[in-house]
Amino acid sequence: MAHDTNAETGDWLARDEAARAYVVGATRAVESLLASTYGPRGSTSLVQTVDGQQVPETVVTADAGRLLDAIERGDGFVHPIAALFVDGLDSVRRGLHDGTTTAALLAAGLVEEGARLSESGLHEGTLTVGYAMAANRAGKVLDDLARPITAADRDRLREVADTAMTTDLSQSRRDAYADVVSTAVAELAGSTEGQWFDTDDVSVRTRAGDGVALVRGHVIRRRPGAHETSEKSRLSFDWTPSVEGVLSDARIAVLERDIDVEETATSFGSGEGAAVSLGSAGAVTAYTAARTSAIDDVAASVASLGVDVLVVRAELDDAVKNALESRGVAVVDRAQYPKSDVHRVARATGAQVVGHVSDLDESKLGRAGRVTERRVGDEKWTTIGECEGPVFTVVVETPTEQGRTAHERLVEDAVETTAVAAMDGQVLPGAGAAPLAVARDLRRFASGVQGKEQLAIEAFADVCESLVQTLARNASYDPLEALAAVRTAHADAATDPAPVGFDAARGEPADAWELGVVEPRRVFSQALDSAVATSEQLSTIDAVVSPGIDLDELDPQIEHD
Repeated sequence: MAHDTNAETGDWLARDEAARAYVVGATRAVESLLASTYGPRGSTSLVQTVDGQQVPETVVTADAGRLLDAIERGDGFVHPIAALFVDGLDSVRRGLHDGTTTAALLAAGLVEEGARLSESGLHEGTLTVGYAMAANRAGKVLDDLARPITAADRDRLREVADTAMTTDLSQSRRDAYADVVSTAVAELAGSTEGQWFDTDDVSVRTRAGDGVALVRGHVIRRRPGAHETSEKSRLSFDWTPSVEGVLSDARIAVLERDIDVEETATSFGSGEGAAVSLGSAGAVTAYTAARTSAIDDVAASVASLGVDVLVVRAELDDAVKNALESRGVAVVDRAQYPKSDVHRVARATGAQVVGHVSDLDESKLGRAGRVTERRVGDEKWTTIGECEGPVFTVVVETPTEQGRTAHERLVEDAVETTAVAAMDGQVLPGAGAAPLAVARDLRRFASGVQGKEQLAIEAFADVCESLVQTLARNASYDPLEALAAVRTAHADAATDPAPVGFDAARGEPADAWELGVVEPRRVFSQALDSAVATSEQLSTIDAVVSPGIDLDELDPQIEHD
């Protein structure tokens, strides 16, 4: 049925076939943005957008989640179906940092297949039941295909980290990144009671160079603030090291608020308590002397506790900072970005974050075996290392200064994905092996289903197999030849389900376990669940009404490299 327009209200209306075509068109448009990022040979995409402060930004990424984030920070997905589709991917995109493209490809395929079956007369309810049966059966296949993993299995964790980093990296750099990520996750897991652990305690820092290291502790980055945008402001930033050389066995204090000596002092002024009148030169002199005395008292009290390094979220007054440093207390203030930095320092050192300097005592101090400071580009790094607390920093050196952000996000995502595998205790063979095994099983399963749900189950299998075609296409191989080859390999495999995927480097079927291409069980499982839920929501739309708006075609304004 064609689009209808009400002349009086200007309502734009599509029903039945037109509505389904409208839904399919939107989901395929979004899917086309992400398909090129799938697999180890996925390409990068460029998005003109804005950052969190609405400043124009150019994002170049091969990660589907960051691609969607960049689009949403700009004009976003104003197309209503596209917006619904992207929202349906959020559980994978925000929670796992991996599997977004898989979920999008599966969901778009299920929507399209559902529309095709609906046009052939299959009821939406039957379609939904069939998809649910297929998803439930897929879970049983994944149970048989999965292997256990523990935080102590460093080799397997290294493979998970390596697989998660799909960006084009040199093999030596990929190996180095994967090794330090697996070490960080294993150390964090080993330092935490229970199966769950907080990956916020693993931070990533990048600088230009050719190395990678793991710091047991935290690296505080300080830079000119957002308001200090001019060259003059940048140059006026205090680049002088707060910590000279190497400070060993340092006692650490962590303070959240500024040190306000006028608030701290019990008596400020002469005879008038805290109320000081500056109506005369003598009053100004008295005020200055009293303030200096109050600053000296505060600095002396902090130093008397044995504090070697004072970490402060706020920016301290120069006079307060100088008084502290003159008594041997190194001041690391402006630890503001992110705000959680001071709490990471506290967890690393065993210190307690206090709100007011008067609350400091020896019981609230922590310790660090080694504290250093250096300038890195337009940042000042304070490394609080050799700590006892379960806090870690991965320091990655990148080939270029411009590539720091991309590599930082790459390693952050690898940490999250590897941690999911360690926490869940299950991994699957990658390289498309899992969806291929599911598809093969579903075809056999469908033949035993008597009702029309059989058609939906077979369509589900087709969509799963389409993943390996996309994988082959992105690696510049013939998709149909690749699909035929892996089908044959699964049929001839000694095990069922078989861990056979597509080797994108050689263009042939291969055992994914032997390739070392491994991913957390939850990544594919949650991608399947999200795809089924999203397709169910969109497949039941049989009418689209937009009051007063003539909706244009979806045009996300993106270029692929």
